[in-house]
Amino acid sequence: MVACLTPEKVGDVNVNEALAIKYQNRPKSVFKYRYDNERSRYNLENDLAWVCSPTSYNDPYDSSVSVTTKALIESALQDGANKLMANRPAANIEAREVEQILSARNPALALQQIMVGVDQFPPEFWPRFVGLFDAQEKAWEEAFGKIIPSRQKDTLKICSFSGTPHSIIMWSHYADEHRGFCIEYDTESLPQEHLFIRMLYPVIYSEKLFEGTKYYLAAMRDRKTFNILFPALAALYKSPEWSYEKEWRLVIPAGLLKEASAWRIPTPKRVYLGARMPDDKKRQIIEICARKGIEIHQMDLADDSFCLRSQLIASTW
Repeated sequence: MVACLTPEKVGDVNVNEALAIKYQNRPKSVFKYRYDNERSRYNLENDLAWVCSPTSYNDPYDSSVSVTTKALIESALQDGANKLMANRPAANIEAREVEQILSARNPALALQQIMVGVDQFPPEFWPRFVGLFDAQEKAWEEAFGKIIPSRQKDTLKICSFSGTPHSIIMWSHYADEHRGFCIEYDTESLPQEHLFIRMLYPVIYSEKLFEGTKYYLAAMRDRKTFNILFPALAALYKSPEWSYEKEWRLVIPAGLLKEASAWRIPTPKRVYLGARMPDDKKRQIIEICARKGIEIHQMDLADDSFCLRSQLIASTW
């Protein structure tokens, strides 16, 4: 699936094959752990999920991209030098100097050296001249290193699900220490073209950040042909420290949503009530599920091991 989506040119991306591979390997269900509050109950009753920018998530690395900003700066300088070189006769640059400029580490600086005529300046002034260009290049690198990663994150909207309803840690972190509930969404019966299925992807647990330099370089070469889907692919990469979540996530590509908002999803198959959920809160969830025909299961702590068990309960309380 990843191989189908990673080419730097959009024309080489095979979305249909990627979706088919993903569909063949989808889980039977995905699960959403919820605090019990007014918004969670509203979303449950109306078949909604909240999607938002990865910057709102608790993982500061969520959807991050590794970018070699120095390579981007050098490419930009090279392009600038090439444009000036195209006007070489007007710039009074000799043919023998072309190779010298294009092979330099900083073509723009080499071009300036030739155009200004450094040999005509006293040697003591040259380090200061070079220093100004080096300082500007470092400033660009720092600015690009901060701006590029945050901008690509803001273009996405995501919503996380788990592959299991029995994680003690997930109940503790995302369901108010077992006082909330967990919603099961059936994916096995949905067709491949269903929007929920199309936008649901597995998280890839990796020691390395997603490498995005080649996509930015491709965009600098031709903004019409580079792979604009790469930020969505970057959103799938997380540290192995999060692997206990067994995460699948909705990834809403750039342009579909500008702001965080509720997103329509399928009607739940089951709802699991937390082992510590108060009885009065259970009644509210059970009433919603009864109206919608959703199965209700109660989570309990096992007596003989560190695990959770669930059992079907009546749809009335």
